[in-house]
Amino acid sequence: MDVPLLRERMNDVTRIRFDETWRRTFGATTDTAASTARRDSRLQARHAHELEAHGIARRARGPGSSVNVPFTVIEEKEGALRQRFILWTFEANNAIEADGYKASVPLEHVSKYLSAVHAECGSTRDFRCGFYGVAIPHSARGSFRFRDDADEWWELTRLPMGHTCAPELMHTLTSTVAGHPDFVKQEHAVPSTLTVHTWVDNIRYAGSRKEVLEATRIVDDLAAQAKVTWKQADTRTASSRYEFIGVDWDHSKNKVGISAKLAKKLARDVEEVRTGAMSASGLETLGGRLLHASAIVGVFVGEYYFALKFLRRLTNALNRGEKAVDQTIRLSGGVQRLLEMWIRAVLGSRSMPVEARVPALTVFVDASLDGWGGVVVNVATNAIEVLGSRWSRKEKRLHINELEALAFERCVASVTSAHEGGAVTVVVDNTTVQGVARKGSCLRSQVLNDAVVKGLAHLRGLNISVSVRWVKSAGNPADLPSRVPVSALTDANLADMALAVRSFLTGDMGLVV
Repeated sequence: MDVPLLRERMNDVTRIRFDETWRRTFGATTDTAASTARRDSRLQARHAHELEAHGIARRARGPGSSVNVPFTVIEEKEGALRQRFILWTFEANNAIEADGYKASVPLEHVSKYLSAVHAECGSTRDFRCGFYGVAIPHSARGSFRFRDDADEWWELTRLPMGHTCAPELMHTLTSTVAGHPDFVKQEHAVPSTLTVHTWVDNIRYAGSRKEVLEATRIVDDLAAQAKVTWKQADTRTASSRYEFIGVDWDHSKNKVGISAKLAKKLARDVEEVRTGAMSASGLETLGGRLLHASAIVGVFVGEYYFALKFLRRLTNALNRGEKAVDQTIRLSGGVQRLLEMWIRAVLGSRSMPVEARVPALTVFVDASLDGWGGVVVNVATNAIEVLGSRWSRKEKRLHINELEALAFERCVASVTSAHEGGAVTVVVDNTTVQGVARKGSCLRSQVLNDAVVKGLAHLRGLNISVSVRWVKSAGNPADLPSRVPVSALTDANLADMALAVRSFLTGDMGLVV
């Protein structure tokens, strides 16, 4: 890959960040004295020779300036199992992170990408060599050395998976090749009317056929100049049906579903869950797949609260080194049943429409330590309904975030079948409730989790799509009925609330989407 060519196309902000990350990756030195326990980590000699044959590694005279751990993992690719090489540069990673480095890889929750299915078509590109397309400068290769089980030393010539900066470098280079407006100079950016998504070393364009074809032609020309090659199996040009980031995109029907590859993995996972035992790493991977797939097909993960909590605790134990990745984990009957139900729910929802609905209602929600309040606005008629009630003695002992969640549930429950098949905007001033509504779960509090999930399930039962937005507390008209009984509100109170509603609907107040 011609990195200097791509660097010249970056805008100033991207180039400065890229140069800093490049320096951290290839200019850092570490003290190897403290990590002798891991010096004996070795790669099988036959794997080292395979890396040499592909130009990814070369022989070295001895240990380098940093201690690294080489290993391989088994993964499925294009229907077959293969081994992926990883060089864990743990000493360099620790030093870089101790220096304050935080990766900047703007990968959004998968739900943020789904609206692109409304475009006419899409094109996808996937780097064939990925990380190995980036050459390590000769002066830095001594920091990427490892030993095989025949006692020979090797050093990498290409960027490895396992370095803390590698994903950011790869994502930035991919976004530059794609002409992403956030990464490149204006003259190199794709048209603003075109949607471009990059995911580490994957690219997807979505838009009109004319614009998609033109963007694809440009990116293919640039790839040829920058010595980038694509995987033919993942290359689609101006297609109405394709797979990208585990999603099956059907532009002709405005539908998305889980990809065939992801469905196959989940089907295999459910068989393993039925045995009652899985490896720790297998369960961690299953958790990631289920969260990703659930977001695609609209399954509320909070409905599987205890299974989710089990997976989170296991992941935390792995991160703390309390469990080994290959350790066998016995599943309790309850967790086993929940995991099976969760997988079946995802596989049973293979495809769903992504509808562009205009909200018929705007529901403002708020809670205080005294009670809950809501303001329901009919967008077409501007009619306003005020809701609210006081908390019971038992409810008053709950945390304010839990009270906000109960307010969410009770306000949403006021939406009736008269709005079936439509859309609702729910406005909250509590970022915790907003986050739980978007993720569909909360592991910190079962009360909070269950209240929000029940509210969302009520809307789902009416086939109502929902968006949850945040507003400052001072501009939330539901604040007053959460503090004052609805029967005690004065005409002046109602006028103030109506003014706050108008300010929201006309965009005269600061909102965060």
